[in-house]
Amino acid sequence: MGYPVTGIGEAIAYVDGSFNNETGEYGAGVAFFTDGKLIELSEKGSNPDAATMRNVSGEVMASMMAMREARVRGINHLVIYHDYQGIADWCTGAWKTKKEGTRVYKDYYQEMRLNGLSIDFVKVEGHSGDEWNDHADMLARKAIGK
Repeated sequence: MGYPVTGIGEAIAYVDGSFNNETGEYGAGVAFFTDGKLIELSEKGSNPDAATMRNVSGEVMASMMAMREARVRGINHLVIYHDYQGIADWCTGAWKTKKEGTRVYKDYYQEMRLNGLSIDFVKVEGHSGDEWNDHADMLARKAIGK
């Protein structure tokens, strides 16, 4: 697998989420690329309110993880590749943030932008053979034992 190329101060992140019906847990996976390296991020969440959004909670969590990783690493420009349209549309205002989880997500995005992180979104088809989207999906499933 060839890694996506980034310039100095730039990063690319593929994000995805998953949900475990049996445990009510959601997982977030991020394939994060910067300086010619792949950083794999994988976390599990179990907030009952957030879990009502099922795998979408994992998608949102993954996007926030990518933003956090970019800021920690001093990245100025982040491109987030996602397969769920809300990841971009809640941030841009194209979709209304009706649930608490989506409001928290949009606020986090705005805070990151105010702190100097430029963020672009690119939509990819889920489960279409995109190797890095599939990799983020695997990381999200791994977080919840799937």
